[in-house]
Amino acid sequence: MTCFSVNDNFIVAARNLLLDYYDYHTHKIITLSTSEETENDCIVDITVSGDQKYIAVITSISKNLVVFSSCLEILKKIILPRSASKIRFTQNNKHILVADKSGDALLYNLEDEGKSGIKLLGHLSILLDILQTIDEKYIITCDRDEKIRISCYPNTYNIETYCLGHKEFVKNIEILPNNYNYLISTSGDGTVKLWDYVKGQLCHTIDTNDIIDDENLKEVFIKQMDSEGVEIKSLPIVAFAVTKVNKHVTLIAVALHGLNIVFIYNLNLDDFHGFSHKLEYKLKVEKLPSSLLFFGLNLYLYDISSAFLTIYNMSLSEKMLIEFNKNIVMFGDVQKNIICSNKLESIKVLYKRKFDNVHEYQERKKQRLELKNKDNK
Repeated sequence: MTCFSVNDNFIVAARNLLLDYYDYHTHKIITLSTSEETENDCIVDITVSGDQKYIAVITSISKNLVVFSSCLEILKKIILPRSASKIRFTQNNKHILVADKSGDALLYNLEDEGKSGIKLLGHLSILLDILQTIDEKYIITCDRDEKIRISCYPNTYNIETYCLGHKEFVKNIEILPNNYNYLISTSGDGTVKLWDYVKGQLCHTIDTNDIIDDENLKEVFIKQMDSEGVEIKSLPIVAFAVTKVNKHVTLIAVALHGLNIVFIYNLNLDDFHGFSHKLEYKLKVEKLPSSLLFFGLNLYLYDISSAFLTIYNMSLSEKMLIEFNKNIVMFGDVQKNIICSNKLESIKVLYKRKFDNVHEYQERKKQRLELKNKDNK
């Protein structure tokens, strides 16, 4: 879930069925009307086209895909066949990719007056993210079943390869901003992985749980999930951002469930020795952010419950320096009516449950034998 977007011209944030469009001078708040009015409906993802001409959002229950111009005129409104989890613009900004919860990836043409999409491919699990590579040759998708799939485009029935290695759901994928030959992914297993995605080859892993100081917090979460029938070993990554510093250095920011800390890593790509990483900074925050974004070397943290957008300035020399810049209050007085979402509930549904089918079978067999013995008497 991405709750906001930042660029040179504006910031746009989502909250329930509201959008706040901030052009760095004034806020313009609009309410998204849907065909199925419900208090539980909300915007679950927001994206801005690379040329900054379009803004697109999707809603949860009403399954609306709405495309706005940069001046907030509605250009297209589509009822999706199923609930979606992620949307992205293609590289040419003429199409929208939709990853839905049934496992299908759909393509919608912005220039087409029709409202039906094209099915590109399908997974057997919930899709959580989707993107098109910079060269437009591949569509990359990831799902709840730990898989990252590299499909040729436009002939997506041709699967180039899979990137396999995560132990839990793959929540986020991005092309490495300083080298387009690599893919970066984050997962519920608490790791960030780097891939040569055309080869399906794992190149590097960052295990965020290695630097958790509060082991008790992890144990509490593990026991809590175990009571739900979910067996886990680490805290999941719930928010993620990446930005380019130079041709060798990338910054990665991650937030883990339950920790009010944003971990910032320095990822270095050496032509001879490959990838290496270093934890540069632990940014302590009052509340776990709903979303993270880099814009250049500025880090933006958005908390959807308070509608605060917090900006930090970053500088790199011998040591990383991070300074608080300012808070931007989005949505004004509207923020007083917000109902906070349950972050635990939203993350729980992504884990697969464990089932003891053998024990259930043995119990039924025992009951049949007891009934048979009783009849024989």
